[in-house]
Amino acid sequence: MHALSHCAPLYWKLVLVLLVSLCSLISAQENGGCPACVCGKHSDPSLPNTLRVIGGNTSDIDRFPWMAALYYRERFTCGGSLINDRYILTAAHCVVRLDAAEFEVYLRRSNIVTLNVDAVHRRVLRIITNLYQQLRNNNDLALLLLKEPIRVEDGLVPICLPVDGSTFDGREAIVTGWGTTESGELSEHLQQLTVPILTNQQCRKSGYFRFQITAKMLCAGYLEGGRDSCQGDSGGPLQLTKSESGQQQIVGVVSWGKACAQRNYPGVYARVTRFVSWIRRQSRGACWCTG
Repeated sequence: MHALSHCAPLYWKLVLVLLVSLCSLISAQENGGCPACVCGKHSDPSLPNTLRVIGGNTSDIDRFPWMAALYYRERFTCGGSLINDRYILTAAHCVVRLDAAEFEVYLRRSNIVTLNVDAVHRRVLRIITNLYQQLRNNNDLALLLLKEPIRVEDGLVPICLPVDGSTFDGREAIVTGWGTTESGELSEHLQQLTVPILTNQQCRKSGYFRFQITAKMLCAGYLEGGRDSCQGDSGGPLQLTKSESGQQQIVGVVSWGKACAQRNYPGVYARVTRFVSWIRRQSRGACWCTG
């Protein structure tokens, strides 16, 4: 009896050592294949880190290497953003109740009509949504799991996620997409527009009913109208520069609005800071770049 009780502490010490070793091995296997990378900065050193402020003008795709064009059954449908090596962040209304196998994702594609030789193409394995409420446009955010990861050799950079719970009221952000222009047609080339971020209180005092603007939404745009995101921009990023590093972070996902560029009706976006924890949980196993 005495000998058995003397051996018990040694036995449990050995078990503890084995468990710690096993956890370390699993962690190394999960992270060991991830290359060193930085999010939110384009890879071309000849381009300035601070994006030019352009109102609704054609943009260089190299400035936004995380910008994704989504095609469903070979037809352009929405924008999206690469957030790590395996996942695209987009709007739920772009993908809900559709077949993941019918989606194609293109990165570094400058023209949605003509395919450039250096565009990167991936198929979609799975669509993940988060309690999307279609009637209210609430929780309008989705993840697309790519069949194959994006490689460093592709020269691609994901956009950074914001810090959970951050607010950006009063700051100017950039929205990018191939949405409808003044002509009423989709833009073949990527467009960018600088818009001010409003408080939800300001947005609820605009033309929308107060109940329409939830805490999961963010409004950005000009109350006088004339400039806005539009159909075809859905799912694309509202991005903001981190003042300390110059990296781009995604603070909104183009969601909905009343027509386009209407007076007193700013654009409404899914507020990404309310979904950061969910995004990271759903993206377990992906490689994240430093932000």
